[in-house]
Amino acid sequence: MSSPVWLWTIKQHGEQHFDRVPFMYTIAYALISIDPWRAKAGGNGTAGHALSLNIGPQGLLVLMDREPVIDQMMRITVPSPIPEISIPTMADVRWMRKVPLISDKAHPIFFVGLRFIM
Repeated sequence: MSSPVWLWTIKQHGEQHFDRVPFMYTIAYALISIDPWRAKAGGNGTAGHALSLNIGPQGLLVLMDREPVIDQMMRITVPSPIPEISIPTMADVRWMRKVPLISDKAHPIFFVGLRFIM
């Protein structure tokens, strides 16, 4: 059995992300397109759910079952510690990578870095 090949570039830097905390919840999202041409191509109003992995003051790391476009705007609903309350906000996709070990061609899964806008 061959070992998996990592196609990710790993950049070494001294930054630590002490401001991020684990945050495993289901979040609802809807893709938003400002471009009217993309809206007709199905980029507007597409909704779904993602699994958040961690959260920080500037954004959120999620697992998604579709490949978003970089700079894609999204309306997301972030859960709060109180189960009856969720926080609607806007975010944009900063980066995306396919999960190599559990993804296949029929059902790909992606790590997605979201930045809060509002």
